[in-house]
Amino acid sequence: MHSFVARLILLMLTHSAFVSAAEIDPSVRETGRIQFMMCAACHGKEGEGTAAAPPLAGSEWVMGPAENLIRIQLRGLRGPITVKGREYDIAAGMAPMAYQNDAQIAAVLTYVRQSFGNNASSVQPSQVAALRGEVGKPQLTVADLTPHGQAAPAAIVTPSNKYANLDEGVSFPRWAVIGIMVVFLAGVGVWLAKSK
Repeated sequence: MHSFVARLILLMLTHSAFVSAAEIDPSVRETGRIQFMMCAACHGKEGEGTAAAPPLAGSEWVMGPAENLIRIQLRGLRGPITVKGREYDIAAGMAPMAYQNDAQIAAVLTYVRQSFGNNASSVQPSQVAALRGEVGKPQLTVADLTPHGQAAPAAIVTPSNKYANLDEGVSFPRWAVIGIMVVFLAGVGVWLAKSK
């Protein structure tokens, strides 16, 4: 199992520098899809957003500078953020995901930037490596991010109506978000320990 993962990472590192946004290596896309399973818990299976996190589908932040997304993965994000004209302020914010290696972060961000109707450039492991110095710094706020410029076209993805019954004034309790993350990360730790 470990040699397969090592070969997959080596393959991604050697080939990703030569792949354009339109020609992503299928193994990078698959790695990104697998890494996204954790993101889907809050951002929705199709990037549509949930009560716990804003949408990624059609997000101007997702299609903006890749540096923003890399820094968010490495440091997390807190405070209000406006996505597709709606303000989100999740109590605990997004936790940093810096435990992922450079190839994993590049793969998941490439997957998100090229899925759910998004069409942005891929992210390379070298771009992630260049920002590793961000690890350990406080969570970012919108003021720390590079402005995304023009907003994405509003109709890239038809918004889902499945959360329309939720009260927008009620956010997910901070203790519940933290509890879910602790349980999930403990499960991943147990799985990794058993896989060795």
